[in-house]
Parts: sequence; structure tokens; C-alpha cells
Amino acid sequence: MVLKILRSRKFAKRVLLGLLILIIPAFILWGAGSVTKGPGLIGKIGKQKIYLNDFAKSRQGIKVQVLFTYYGDLNTLNQILQNRPMINFMAWERLVLLNEARSRKIKVANDDVLSFISQHPLFLRDGAFDKGVYNYILRNNLSVGPRQFEELVRENLQVKLLRHDLLKNINITEEDVLEYYRTMNDRIEFSYMTIDKAPFSEDVTVSDEEAREFYEANKDKFFEPAKVEVEYIELSYENASEKSSVAGEMEKIYPELSKFPTRFRQIADEHGMRYGDTGPFSRRDAIPGIPFFKDFHDMAFAMKEGEISPLVFSAPEKGSAYVLRKVRDIPPRHQGFEELRPDIMKNLAERKTLLLAEKKANELLAKMAETGATLEETASELGQETQKTEPVAFSGYIENIGPAKEIIIHAHKTGQGKLMPPVITQKGALLMRVDNILPADEADFEENKETLRRNLLMQKQANTLDKWFREEAPKVELKKALEEL
Repeated sequence: MVLKILRSRKFAKRVLLGLLILIIPAFILWGAGSVTKGPGLIGKIGKQKIYLNDFAKSRQGIKVQVLFTYYGDLNTLNQILQNRPMINFMAWERLVLLNEARSRKIKVANDDVLSFISQHPLFLRDGAFDKGVYNYILRNNLSVGPRQFEELVRENLQVKLLRHDLLKNINITEEDVLEYYRTMNDRIEFSYMTIDKAPFSEDVTVSDEEAREFYEANKDKFFEPAKVEVEYIELSYENASEKSSVAGEMEKIYPELSKFPTRFRQIADEHGMRYGDTGPFSRRDAIPGIPFFKDFHDMAFAMKEGEISPLVFSAPEKGSAYVLRKVRDIPPRHQGFEELRPDIMKNLAERKTLLLAEKKANELLAKMAETGATLEETASELGQETQKTEPVAFSGYIENIGPAKEIIIHAHKTGQGKLMPPVITQKGALLMRVDNILPADEADFEENKETLRRNLLMQKQANTLDKWFREEAPKVELKKALEEL
């Protein structure tokens, strides 16, 4: 329903002199590509079928919300809106939340939509809502009509009310904030022994039925992403001066490449330049012989088949210049069980060996509790010596184990001098003892307390929403890979 008041004659047209040079250019918001047109089925949320046009609308809703949040920070705004996979994920999450909001009969009245829009700083001039600014932004920066925009805002407010309902019971105490500070800043020393998973592999078997059950339970996640293949010409440079020279050389052959694109390799050979063909690769794949840099992948995926790219540079100073020609696009596809069978069986076997290693570690823990044996004595009985770590913080890395984050969290819950529950790593299960907790200097705690409180609150909110999505949200079924839409 149209919000008549907002667009009535009551709001006179008051477009400011500088409005024609608005600081939020339209290409920042809507120039990063659109959803494939057509009625194709994306997936299901509960009993609701989601089609491409539903997803496109939700993606617009996310972009509107991002604009409302970051309108004063163009750098962040641009970075978020150019991250297409993230926008797509957020758009799908928005659809799930909107489905739940509607099932709970959460509604937003016209007056509430009017109030939100008319009070948002984006549309205010001299402290008052400016209808001219409003219409200009909708037309030239968002490319949407008022009815569509108002409906997107209404849906976003429904989602906001649902989030508030889901998160209303979260409380942060002073003790919570202090504990969070300590977890993030204390350093901890550990002793540990490893229960290697390798000896358990002989006892593990995976049946075809188990593999097929795993596939059926997760088949909506098995997509081979979209890929492209390009051929390229490369010239390297050692400094800014050589970079300029290389650019000049490339520009000389560019007219010939554009006129005869199918002679791409021959032209490279004739001018003594390095030619290469990438073979098929996805956005996540590294390309042999080419250092990974985002501009190469972005250009390759943005081009049309047969198109010649402008120059792409791998680095400001020392690096390589490239001209690309797209050979072909390879669309994403759903992967069948037979092609995935070997990997699924391997991964299930890996999981089983880790579970057996964890079981053995728990048995040793129980025995140590019963007999009073130390970690060193238990390791000696198994022909091992315990290992010791350097003091490590939350953001650190434990050599031969991995990132310390989760281990530090468990160590604080366990306490100094005590044995932790088994820690699972790629190699097996670890029995770890918290040898020493080196307290952080709390002198700056008071100064940073409010920032810590906000960070902890956001973390708890994210964990609560994640739990809701895993345990209570309507069942979802994806027919297409979100990152490829």
C-alpha cells in the first residue's frame, strides 16, 4: 500500500543546489551485477518456494539496509556492496527471517514505515525530511520506485522486530565483560600429549549406505561453483618505471588483439611475450604460475566469452601486467553422489578415526582421575614425552596444533593446573593441561570497557541467532549455490 502522506503535496519539492552531485553514486549500489532473470527455483524455506525474483527482491532489501547503516562511510559501503557472495548470503538469511516474522504475524504499520523513512538522516536537509532528496535518491541512486522501496523498508522492519524478539533475553553483566577481557588478553602455557588418529584407521570402515545417507542429508550443499577459463599475455616488471614501460608495450599490441582475438596466442608469440591458459578455475582457486590477486579473478569473471580485457596489474611496484581473453564460462552444477563417493567415504573415515582417538583420550582422562596419574606419567606409559607451549594468547597460533582461539576459551573454563577435555586436531586428540595463566594488565580495562561490552553483546547476539538458525528456523533446501547467483 502506498504511503500517501509521504508523497502528498504537504511535502513541497525542496531539492538542494548540490543534489545533482550526490556523494553516493548509483554504480556503488547497483553496479555489481544482478540476479539471473527468470522464474528459476532457488530453493525452499519451510513450505515456501523461493524463486529468482524473490531472491532478487531480498537482495535489494539488504542493499537498502546496508545503505541506511553505512551511508556516512562510503569506503565500507562500497566494500560490502561489492562483496557479492556476502550480499547473497545475507539476502537468503533475510528471507528465512522474513518467513519466520510472517509466521509469527509480525506486522509493521504504514505509520511506522513513514516515521522510519522521514526521520532517517539520509533524507533530511536542515533537520527536516526533504521529499526532493528522497525521490532523487530512489530514482538515481537506488533505481526503485517509492512503492517498492517502502515495501523493502517494511520487510526490513519486520525482520528487525523478529531479531529483537529473538535477542531480547540477552544480558551482559560487569563480570561477563571482565571475563571477556581476560579471555581476549591473558596468555596461557600448556603441556600436552597427542593421541594419534593413525593407529585407529585400521579399525574403521565406511559402507556405501553410510556414504549415501550422508550425501542425501547434505546434497543441497554439494555444488561445483561456476568456473571460467581465460588465456592471457603476461609481462613482468621490477619497479614503477618498468611498469610504465610494460604498459606501453601492451598498449601497442592491444588494437591487434581486439581486431583478431582468435589469434591471441600467435600475437603473443610474434611479440615475444609470455602466453598462458589458465584452464577452468573458480573464484576460490589459485591459478598455477600466477600469484593470487583479486583483480585477475574479478576481471575473468566479469568478462564475456571472447572479450579482451584492459590491462590488469598484480602489484603497484614489482609484479606482472596481464591482458586476458575469456575462453569460456562454465556454469555451476549440482554434484551427483557417484562423483563424490570417494571424497565422502574418505571424509567419513577420517571422522571415525578422530572419534576413536577422542574416545581413547577420554578413557585416559578417566583413568588419570581414578589413579591420580599425571599427564607426564600417562604419556610415558604410551612411550611419549609431553610437549610444552610458549605463552599463547587468544589471537595466537600453537605450533603443530593450530589457532589458539577455541583452546584458550576452554582453558579459561577449565582453570589453571587442570586437565582440559580432549582437543581434536587434524592429527588426532590432545590431552592438554593448563600449566599457567599469565593475567593481562587490566590497567586499560576501564578505558575500553564499553567497547568490550558492545563486542561481547554482538558476539552473544550472533551466537543466539546462529543457534536459532541451526535448531529452530524452518527447514531450508537450496537448489542453487548462493555464491553463484
